[in-house]
Amino acid sequence: MSEKVICNASPLIFLSKIGRLVLLSDLFSEICVPTGAWEEAIRKPDDVSKNLKKMKSSNAINVFTVKNTTAVSAIVGRLHIGEVEVIIGAGEQGVSKVILDDGYARSKAKQMGLSVTGTLGVLIAAQQKGLIADIDNDLDNLLKTGFRISDSIVNQVRNMAKK
Repeated sequence: MSEKVICNASPLIFLSKIGRLVLLSDLFSEICVPTGAWEEAIRKPDDVSKNLKKMKSSNAINVFTVKNTTAVSAIVGRLHIGEVEVIIGAGEQGVSKVILDDGYARSKAKQMGLSVTGTLGVLIAAQQKGLIADIDNDLDNLLKTGFRISDSIVNQVRNMAKK
């Protein structure tokens, strides 16, 4: 997937918590994060903030400011600022793929014509490319960190990974 992607805070946070943040660099040519999502992600008191800042300082993550603040303000509500900035920022940056976990945000992004993946999609893509051997351990670790996902989706991912 040698493509540019816009990423929200939760995939950054959860991939960092399970030690898989580097997968983003392995899968995408450029990882862009809007300021609102970046600020949310680095507020975490654990190693997440340190890991993200290290990736930013090595230019693996590019933080950008969304220009259309009027559109962002008009849409914020059910969606958090970071999610809105990912969607609006994708248009401004000319990027067609976004990484979002929230179901409502994913739905809105698809309505805007964007290609959407999430934390689980990153793990699946990494396994398909041979970057991780077995997704089961990563899924278990993800669930231990408080990642919220239905059992049926977890089972779908486990079954997809076995194919």
